[in-house]
Amino acid sequence: MQRDGSTFDLVEVPAPNEHHLQEVLKAQPQLVPSDDLGIDGDLLVVGRETALASGYIDLLCLSRSGDIVLIEFKTGPQNPDFRHALAQLIDYGSDLWRLTVEDFDRGIVQRYLAGGHVVPSFRSAGTLDEAIALTDWQLTPEDHEALFVRLAEVLDTGDFHYVVAAQRFTPAMQTSLEYLNATMRAGRFFLVEVVQLQGAELLAHAAQVVAAPPKRTGAAARTSSVGQADESALLASFPEGESREAMRDLIAAVTSLGLEVKWRDKGASIRFTTIDRKQPLSIGWLLPEGSHWYGAKFATFGFDSASLEQTPSVDAAVRRFAERLARVPGARPVGTKLNGYVFEPSVLPGALRELVGVLERLMTEIGGDE
Repeated sequence: MQRDGSTFDLVEVPAPNEHHLQEVLKAQPQLVPSDDLGIDGDLLVVGRETALASGYIDLLCLSRSGDIVLIEFKTGPQNPDFRHALAQLIDYGSDLWRLTVEDFDRGIVQRYLAGGHVVPSFRSAGTLDEAIALTDWQLTPEDHEALFVRLAEVLDTGDFHYVVAAQRFTPAMQTSLEYLNATMRAGRFFLVEVVQLQGAELLAHAAQVVAAPPKRTGAAARTSSVGQADESALLASFPEGESREAMRDLIAAVTSLGLEVKWRDKGASIRFTTIDRKQPLSIGWLLPEGSHWYGAKFATFGFDSASLEQTPSVDAAVRRFAERLARVPGARPVGTKLNGYVFEPSVLPGALRELVGVLERLMTEIGGDE
């Protein structure tokens, strides 16, 4: 590194103890490599040394998608009780399993927020919802609803993220994690190395995932986490025929255009990333028969005004996209706060080609190829 014209190295040094690393990550949860955990955005700490039936959990975090991350700290391979740490995490998971969202909020999160371990920037929060409002997640109404739906699912199914954090792990420890990830039906296990770096008068910390479940590829990537919908479930909600095949073709088309199909509790949102914020912008919603969201149903495309305000780099292109949607034969205005258009099951087969063309034009414009 360079400072004041001089160059120096940051060298890894042992941390004083487990508590020191815990304090570092509690104050700076963004150090946790959430992307490597398969999680969008920074984590929100909702518990530290929080009493559960099985003991005191070191750190308990929540993601913007509603996933729960349990973190247990150890000082490294010299600690002979590594496997006990894994057992502790599973015990803590069993304590959380089948809690309602209200019980999780009142019994765990609110105790943390009212206690002495909460970070200063969150002391004004009294509930989980108030703590979420203090993050920089910038949740849309859709995101907020999806977070609590996913949180309820995670608590019900026990599909937690289990993290053991230490300065070093042995190959045997990594093998233990591989075994758990290969055999557990719910829950995912990670090893995160947290190191302390020192050079000149600077002290820094870094974290990296050294063991994780295998990433889904190919067809498996099209199936979402436990409790969430997927393409098969969505298609199965419609009778066999042109409408189902049109929906299947639409999903294939948006995927080939580089749009993300983000599966939710019911259906999916169609979205893309922008330079303005971490979370993608949704411009479409695919919902099963009988479901709706703020007026969106079956195949709906458009935008939420509050979300678009946060992505000025694509504002003009997305508004032109909505104008073109209105000209597609059969497009019906949503009629709610969404600036969007519904393509009913009877309409989509005939409108599919033109609709895909409108989506393709949008992707061309936001890619700067216009």
